[in-house]
Amino acid sequence: MTDLRVGIAGAGMIAGVHARAYAAEPGVRVVAVADPVAGKAERLASQVGAAALPDLEALIEADLDILSVCTPSPTHAGLTVQALQAGLNVLCEKPIARSLDDASSIVRASEAAAGICMIGHVSRFEPDHRQAQQVVESGQLGEVQMMSHSITTSLPGWSEVGWLANLDLSGGPVVDLAVHSFDYLSWVSGSQPIRLHAVGADTAVGPSTYAVAHVRYSSGAIGLVETSWAHPATHGFQVAVELIGTEGRLSWSYDSIAGGWLHRRDGASVRFDPLGEQGFSSEIHSFVEAVGSGGPPPVPPADGLSALRTSLAALESVRSGATIDLTSWEQP
Repeated sequence: MTDLRVGIAGAGMIAGVHARAYAAEPGVRVVAVADPVAGKAERLASQVGAAALPDLEALIEADLDILSVCTPSPTHAGLTVQALQAGLNVLCEKPIARSLDDASSIVRASEAAAGICMIGHVSRFEPDHRQAQQVVESGQLGEVQMMSHSITTSLPGWSEVGWLANLDLSGGPVVDLAVHSFDYLSWVSGSQPIRLHAVGADTAVGPSTYAVAHVRYSSGAIGLVETSWAHPATHGFQVAVELIGTEGRLSWSYDSIAGGWLHRRDGASVRFDPLGEQGFSSEIHSFVEAVGSGGPPPVPPADGLSALRTSLAALESVRSGATIDLTSWEQP
């Protein structure tokens, strides 16, 4: 494979993860970073030997093979569609967009594009989640009948000017966080959600920052998704998953997406990080391989659209109290 030149749109936390993962790939170079906030692009670019560009639009005009879109979700569609139309390969962070119209525009652009487009649903690439999918696919659990997926944490404090805390911009945890769960449960079960009912609670950190969704899938399986930004900061980022089939039960959990802490006798505390950024590294590696071979994308935009649609329907169910028929529902 010839050298692939990568640009990063955005220079926040997730952009840094992408940049490090690309830098570890043979034959791949991060050559440009752009962010509208003064100084951020320069800081990230200096870490990977890239150039800091003056604005996000300049990335489209740069000599790139790949663009990673790591900006707030309401901006995903404009950048992704523009990049695809310019002939670039695009890895767009989840959620694919903030609205179904925007997500559909990405799907259409990807279908007409020469390059490939992948949506960054990293749960599929986490070692435990991926191995569990392989167990289900092998038939060891029999027919999957019940699934649960819980991601709970405190309000993220790393988003620029706190945009994640703005429900209108991010959709809150029901959209920004539970979209991982909805994507994973569809993928692991190989079936689509057909009916959903969700309830939520307003908390001190914002509206609908705790929610639970009950989902029926086309296979007949039922799913339970729990999401929260209302847990104490000391709680960490906790994930708990259970998959139950006619032939067995598989479950796992962890208290932090990045592991834990090693507390030394001398009083020092050191991050214990056995998983590190393996999920993102595997995601980027799979994307780079797909670019090299010409596709298909490991997570196609249509899957990103489906996960977003389920998340938005859950948010509407929380608001209205209604059960949503996902076979016909459209975003209001």
